[in-house]
Amino acid sequence: MDTTSDLSNASRQRAPMNVSGRTWGAVAVLLGVGTIYATSVPGWHFTWLMPVGAGWLLFGVGWLIMLGVVLIRRERLIALRRNWQFWAVPPLVVALAGSLVYIGAPVRMRFELSRGSLDHFAKTVSEGTPPGKRNWIGLYPVEYLEGSRRAFGFMIEDTGFFGSYGFAWSPNGEPDIDAPGYYRHFDGPWYIWIDD
Repeated sequence: MDTTSDLSNASRQRAPMNVSGRTWGAVAVLLGVGTIYATSVPGWHFTWLMPVGAGWLLFGVGWLIMLGVVLIRRERLIALRRNWQFWAVPPLVVALAGSLVYIGAPVRMRFELSRGSLDHFAKTVSEGTPPGKRNWIGLYPVEYLEGSRRAFGFMIEDTGFFGSYGFAWSPNGEPDIDAPGYYRHFDGPWYIWIDD
């Protein structure tokens, strides 16, 4: 007696996809958040970007293999419609994260979240308080800090691949800081400091 005919076709086909659909969607969202964090500083956090990039590579290969398996099945359209979250969420996360990185939103968002601390620190330095040694300014871990009352800059820890990146403050035009590198205007008196 064949007991498999008592099982519905839907339950036999749905089980693996339902479980993995949510899991794969959650992994895609976590990788998207990791990408946003890794690219939220000028020059990007390469110590974060490398594992996130490897994660995206493994995730993409696995997702494409699953798609290939479904596409060679006879009931491919039913499987694609039934498990639409599995097929739709990862590409949407990739498109959203890629678009945000492309327009520079992660860098701008972290800067704006740190703006109060950055401006407060700039005000105290301009009033004559020496910059001193700082571990953090806003949401930025400080690797190196240099400056005077007229202008100062700091390098962000673990940024860039071959060089360092940070921010410089100068209310009177391009910063005149006795340190190597060049500057690109970012917002108001703030510049991105690049040291190759």
